[in-house]
Amino acid sequence: MLIRFSFLALLLAFPAAAETSNWSGTSKISFDGTSTLHDWGGKVDAKPFVTTVTTDASGNPTRVQATVTVEAAKMDTTEAKRDENMRKAMKASEHPLITGVIDAPFTAIRQGNATPATLPLKLTLLGKTQDIAGKISNWKLKGDKASFDLDFDLSLKNSGIKVPTILLVIRVADTIKVHAMVELKRSTN
Repeated sequence: MLIRFSFLALLLAFPAAAETSNWSGTSKISFDGTSTLHDWGGKVDAKPFVTTVTTDASGNPTRVQATVTVEAAKMDTTEAKRDENMRKAMKASEHPLITGVIDAPFTAIRQGNATPATLPLKLTLLGKTQDIAGKISNWKLKGDKASFDLDFDLSLKNSGIKVPTILLVIRVADTIKVHAMVELKRSTN
């Protein structure tokens, strides 16, 4: 009896180990830019991904990890010639994948009980990694489902993307606005 009580006291003296849960994810991404001729945009779906959420003994999230991948060749602006030029500028044959890696303490995403507001990620494009801070909006969490929108600006210059000038006057602006609609569903295994 004393041994059982001592074992129970030992267990209670140490906090429970962190637990992880996996959430299957999808993301529909749109991107919008401007040029001296007109505004333009496009869409692409990310490959399905897994988000791992680590929680403390009380069930509070402490860390979020995910790798989101987009196939550059599947980016579509609905204009074949523009898509061809975009893929050349992005060197899609040499760098076919664009990845966003999230590995952040939950405090970087949400402070206290506030709605999540930012999502730090490392974006790799053309083999070059850069730190991005995305803005979270439309956060919803209901049971085993979560959804949110993520927005960030992307500099073509900082990404190493060189878009040629067309007819000596038509230029693409440096900033591309990226919008992702993210849906997550907790895995039951």
